Amino acid sequence: MMKTELARLIQRKTALTEEELASILKCFKLVKVNKHEHLLEQGEVADQLFFIQKGCLRLYYNTEEFGIVTRFMAFEHTFLTSLVSFIARDPSTEFIEAVEDSEVLSISHHDFLQLRESIPAWDKIYIYILEYGLTVITGRLSSILTQNATERYTSLLENNPELIQRLSNANLASYLNISPETLSRLKSRIFKQKK
Repeated sequence: MMKTELARLIQRKTALTEEELASILKCFKLVKVNKHEHLLEQGEVADQLFFIQKGCLRLYYNTEEFGIVTRFMAFEHTFLTSLVSFIARDPSTEFIEAVEDSEVLSISHHDFLQLRESIPAWDKIYIYILEYGLTVITGRLSSILTQNATERYTSLLENNPELIQRLSNANLASYLNISPETLSRLKSRIFKQKK
């Protein structure tokens, strides 16, 4: 079953009958995405919530003043959308792009709301997504405001080495909110310290 990990996550977060779970899973459609392909463009309303089965997606801004700034990198078994746009139905200020060839399960905003109406337990998944999003954004903001570049990189190296291994230097630098040149110097300095 191609929706096994999604089913496991849902079952861990809420109690459902087999029929309810089947109804939920039926709403998710498999989408295969090529590396660098966008699932959401800035200015569009986020009409899909994605569950990543395989690969990596990034949520980022592109502004004249700051250039490309990555807000979040999402890997396997994670939900992702431009949450404010998805909820408020406003045009997104963000992009969603595949960083790797990826497979995602996608549910439309309409189907998401229908599940909230027809299966009350689905609200626990909604709360889980909101809490996860709040936790992630608060952690990222705290990191950017309270840590210098070396501390952010070291923290990532210790707590989430998969990001460092799987991301290009450009994407990693954007995620850390530093220039690629600064990232290169950090990597070199830390590598020398380990010798």
